[in-house]
Amino acid sequence: MIIYFKVANYKSIKEAVTLNFNATSISEHTDSNVISHEKLSLIKSILLYGHNASGKSKLLDALVYFKWFINNSATEKQSSEQIDVEPFELNEANAKRPSFFEMSFVIGKLKYRYGFEADKESISKEWLLESKATKEYPVFLRINQKIEVDYKRFGNSEDLEKRTRKNALFLSVASQWNVSKAQKIDEWIESIFTVHGMEDNEYRKFTIDLLKDKKYAKLINSFIKKADLGINSIDVVDIPIKVEDIIKRVPDELKDFFKKGFKERSEKTVFAIHNKYNDNNEVVGNVPLLLDKSESEGTKKYFNIIGLLITALLENRVVVIDEFDARLHTLLTKAILKLFNSSIIKSNAQLIVASHDTALLDREILRRDQIYFIEKNIYG
Repeated sequence: MIIYFKVANYKSIKEAVTLNFNATSISEHTDSNVISHEKLSLIKSILLYGHNASGKSKLLDALVYFKWFINNSATEKQSSEQIDVEPFELNEANAKRPSFFEMSFVIGKLKYRYGFEADKESISKEWLLESKATKEYPVFLRINQKIEVDYKRFGNSEDLEKRTRKNALFLSVASQWNVSKAQKIDEWIESIFTVHGMEDNEYRKFTIDLLKDKKYAKLINSFIKKADLGINSIDVVDIPIKVEDIIKRVPDELKDFFKKGFKERSEKTVFAIHNKYNDNNEVVGNVPLLLDKSESEGTKKYFNIIGLLITALLENRVVVIDEFDARLHTLLTKAILKLFNSSIIKSNAQLIVASHDTALLDREILRRDQIYFIEKNIYG
């Protein structure tokens, strides 16, 4: 779980901004919206609220970049490239300073604090500290290319300092060279789901894959039905695509190419099952309708991401969603927030969403410490 995420001097963020999951002492929704873990009290979800161009997406971009750089900085592809980091350019001093990223998080019984400072050329600082109770112990500390390592806490990392490029994170290099603690952190960071609400189609595979399992299919259909979309259930059917059907659609000069290169395959087609009524409004059967053809954009988006959300809840993962309310009715966005804040579903999953829907500012769903207002000042 995330304890907090802090970023400074990145894109439109000038001074340090912190998303803090530590629950405050208020008594609202303590039984449902708060996770108790190893003497920690952490909130389950955070809503970033602000109008367009207020900075919501840039704050989520920072978290997405933090994740991406940890998972990719040690790859050979990045060896000769500049670090893809963007400082706050609207201040002359900031434009010359490194960007700052730090996250405190829990994996198992250990609490970690990891962060780095970087400009386009190099990593200027990097640190990893761990604690079981209140005292923190450095695992490694880095200033430029000088890296001090506690090898007892970071076993199997000897001499990796020499293998770490100035534009690569030491944590990423250690993970690549099978340092178990680094791998565990790297894998946990990679497990964070980052979703752009306008590009939800790429997450549909999660839902379709879960529907293959009867247990998960029942869960998904339960969520679909409770969302009050008028759908009884969802069914996925493999429809064969024949070579001759493809050949008919291509120009004559390409027919031979397609005959040689195209193999028959099947396409997964999603049907939404609706009630069929008679003139007395009595249910007399079911009607399967093509999801993509017959349902609203909001229903399609809800279907696309519901598998990912269920996976997160079952596997205690973090989900970050930008443009949360795009194409989703308020009832659906509230349903998703309630899902993560539920006292019935026993999960340590966490949710961070960005929205400009005022209807989500609802004290029946969220505590005051779960709502962040974001605003850009006159200096950008």
